[in-house]
Amino acid sequence: MAASEKAREAYLKAVREIRDSLPKILINVGIAVLIWALTRYAFIPISRDYLLFNIPLPQLIGLVMLIAVAILILGVIREILDITDAAAAYAAYTIGAVRGEVAEEELENYRTGFRGIVYVIIVVLVFILFRDFLNVLHPLLSAVLLIVVVIWAVLTLMRSGRAFSGLVSYYTEEWAKRLESRLQTE
Repeated sequence: MAASEKAREAYLKAVREIRDSLPKILINVGIAVLIWALTRYAFIPISRDYLLFNIPLPQLIGLVMLIAVAILILGVIREILDITDAAAAYAAYTIGAVRGEVAEEELENYRTGFRGIVYVIIVVLVFILFRDFLNVLHPLLSAVLLIVVVIWAVLTLMRSGRAFSGLVSYYTEEWAKRLESRLQTE
């Protein structure tokens, strides 16, 4: 099968994946934001003066919210990764159509690169969402988790960048050939 035909199939798969996943993502994100907002602006302020078994109620409410939103976010991440894989395949086959070929290794590199970038974006957004509730549980928890997130994000982005090295090398080589041919024609 030619790369252009595979690119067309990858495009159709990406469109189908978006059509299937986007409503699920929007619903889960909407519910998570609603739970987060109600917890932050209603439940925790109301519960500030209460204890349950000598545990401050805001901490328990924050923990319940973290668990509920984490479950919803896991569903969102699964759908986003499906879309990301479809987009990576489409990009690989579209760029491969220009060169006339796409190796399975190249497709895997695109998946690795796209997934890494998406993972970092998701984790940063989730941390921002959870930061205040982690502080309610214990401020040190939020600080330690932030350090872990930063180290992980740097390593993941480095891995994603390396995954695209073949693509960058190809286009750099093409650009250098055009420059050389321009010098030869002058």
